[in-house]
Amino acid sequence: MRSQDVAELAGVSVRTLRHYHRIGLLPEPVRRPNGYRSYDLATIARLLRIRRLTELGVPLHQVTEMLETTPRRDLLDDIDGRLAAEVDRLQGQRRQIARLRRTGERADVPEGLAELLSLGPSDLAAGVLGEIDQDTLLVIARVIGPDNLNRQALSNLADVLRPWSEDAELAAAAQDFDRLAVDAPPGEVHRVADRLATVLAPMAVSLVRTPTGRALEAAAAGGWPDPAQDSRLNRAQARAMERLLVRLAREGTG
Repeated sequence: MRSQDVAELAGVSVRTLRHYHRIGLLPEPVRRPNGYRSYDLATIARLLRIRRLTELGVPLHQVTEMLETTPRRDLLDDIDGRLAAEVDRLQGQRRQIARLRRTGERADVPEGLAELLSLGPSDLAAGVLGEIDQDTLLVIARVIGPDNLNRQALSNLADVLRPWSEDAELAAAAQDFDRLAVDAPPGEVHRVADRLATVLAPMAVSLVRTPTGRALEAAAAGGWPDPAQDSRLNRAQARAMERLLVRLAREGTG
């Protein structure tokens, strides 16, 4: 039998077959005078046994041992533990899918973050400042809990943001920011940045006083994406963002 035929019989790709040859898991077949590889019965049977073991979750580096001896109990326990962890992961994904079907929440954000992303005037969410704000919240959520979101920390953050969820002045200030032309004069840039800073400063102060805010301050000390360098901002908006961040930092430590 030739490589393609053997691969189809075993339910693997020719690439996988060649990989097994390359790592020494499967012996190289002899070549006929016409140049084609010819697999004998023993090699085909070994490939089928390898396929069976990999389906059970046996890592390739342990397959040879499993082929040659009765598998050790500790090895089987290790494989079973990894499979159980994978089952838990898949069941968790199914629970999240079920929740999304039930709630209609966004699927591209972690569980528990959808409410936070909705906490802002609708006019703000539609502009570039809103996009940057939502992306920042995604990063914040990752810092708060890399693997399993810290719900208390998210609750603290929501408590800080909620009072501004319908703030008309914030929405208007954000619209000013979005309308900043690339060639806006310095005076206009400063006006827009200062208007935003006046609205956002109380929020920044409230956040710094929470455990979540302190954790974010510590994380920022180790490096943080600079919003003023965001490619979505034009030159004037970038200068306004720089001034806004300076103002907020001063308010937060003042």
